[in-house]
Amino acid sequence: MAVTSNECKDFLVVEGQYILRDDISLDTGVPSLTGGTLVSVVSVKYKEYPTQPISSNGENTIDVFGEQNANNRSTSSAENTLVVDDMDDSSDVEKLQPAQSQNIEPLSPITDNISLTSPTQTSPMKPSNGSIPTSIEGKKEDDMFSFFNPVMKRKKTKNNITKTTSSFVAKIVQNDNLTKILANRQNEDTYLFFNSGRTFCWTDLTNKPKELLSKVIFTKALPMCHDVNQLTRSCDHLDVIIGFSSGDIIWFDPLCNKYYRLNKQGVINSSSVTMVKWMPGSENLFMASYSDGSIIIYDKDKDDQSFTASTGNDEERFRVSRPSKNAKHNPVSHWQVSKKSVTAFAFSPDCQHVAIVSVDGCLRIIDFVEEVLYDTYSSYFGGLLCVCWSPDGRYVLTGGQDDLVTIWAFREQRIVARCQGHQSWVTGVSFDPWRCDERNYRFGSVGEDTKLLLWDFSVNALHKPKSPGSHRRASLASQSHATTVALRRNIVEHELTKNTVHPCLPRSEVAILQPVMAKSIDSDPLCSITFREDSIITTCRKGHIKLWMRPS
Repeated sequence: MAVTSNECKDFLVVEGQYILRDDISLDTGVPSLTGGTLVSVVSVKYKEYPTQPISSNGENTIDVFGEQNANNRSTSSAENTLVVDDMDDSSDVEKLQPAQSQNIEPLSPITDNISLTSPTQTSPMKPSNGSIPTSIEGKKEDDMFSFFNPVMKRKKTKNNITKTTSSFVAKIVQNDNLTKILANRQNEDTYLFFNSGRTFCWTDLTNKPKELLSKVIFTKALPMCHDVNQLTRSCDHLDVIIGFSSGDIIWFDPLCNKYYRLNKQGVINSSSVTMVKWMPGSENLFMASYSDGSIIIYDKDKDDQSFTASTGNDEERFRVSRPSKNAKHNPVSHWQVSKKSVTAFAFSPDCQHVAIVSVDGCLRIIDFVEEVLYDTYSSYFGGLLCVCWSPDGRYVLTGGQDDLVTIWAFREQRIVARCQGHQSWVTGVSFDPWRCDERNYRFGSVGEDTKLLLWDFSVNALHKPKSPGSHRRASLASQSHATTVALRRNIVEHELTKNTVHPCLPRSEVAILQPVMAKSIDSDPLCSITFREDSIITTCRKGHIKLWMRPS
């Protein structure tokens, strides 16, 4: 895993030089031709309350909302055999135990169903590293749906009666010193999870990231995506969800090696999972998108049951289907968003909206609390592959098969600029919260052209194309935008019931933005970009994870 001489080791931006610190990879021998390698990062703090007891419901009460920085420690990895506890007919909970002993503990809402009603924040929330809202103001407690209540009892993991070999998991490989490493934690840990081929890996990002803490190898399906619950993280508990090419989803706790299998054998949806994310402020609900164009909300504590979504005559209609109010099985809700694959989605900082992109080339903005589709935008051409929100919730970025990064203004309901610089599909976009303020924004993008591009964006500095009649159009547009903003501000009092479909504007009417830095940083197509306070993380299709340290 050493850095070869022909690889990019640094790049220069106006603020200074970014230097490659680590190149992490799992030598599977076969590149992933489906989704590539993605990462999930979580930081856990221990120092303030080293002797804090565990509450009776199994939750640790220490403050876990820390940044990264941990003591150095020596680790080595070795492969162990696997013993799997089989489940009874009513449970899919399985426990992975190394043989060597380890002491590791629609346009309109559907009626006659439960509502995802929640309070709405009055102002956007700027996210910090690993932050997550723990309370939301504006509604009475009785009106709050359970996933917005941070004080919840975690469901106990079911026990298994017999032991057998799992048909889904091949084996788990753990670091020989894992027990000692976990026992000696003192300050903070920053854990990195990533997928590579049929393997899901866990490592310490700050200390010796190339030496894995553990890895789980699956037999029949490829892990495609994953997410860590930032709300429930603690020194003895991590909630990780993993989506697979088979449609299966696994809830996994790497600290105790237990997992629970949802949508087993595609009982609810048999198409490939394209993205999974925990719902904002929820301990148990998460959202999963699928290659058949649907999105499903699951409860990790519920069992599955065969489910058939409702059908409609209008092919373009956003359809929501949910079981009855007292249903005790998944799904919590089913959305038919598109007839083509949903490729990615991102939650807004106000914990109210979700931006969804798909192969049909559409960006859709949905109020996931009220389950209402508000806006639909079209790409210049081709499908959209990635999406993210600005830290203040004002802008949405998309990237896709048109080789462009596009900036959309959420509240003004308009396209702001098209960003030219990539020479192939754009596969990942992300804002840099540490270089954003009220007027200026920094964001990055990666693509199949192996390039990392950094962009600085300010609305006032954009060069807007001018053509005959543009002044009149701009005046009309300004009036329209002002009306839209007023309407958005009253969104709670006056519910929008119609989806606004925005036409694709020609190049001559949209501002163009050029990157401040563009460099090929890998020999393989890139998959994702993640900004950290001290670094940038990029991944590629072959499985390499690169950590670029910021200028000191």
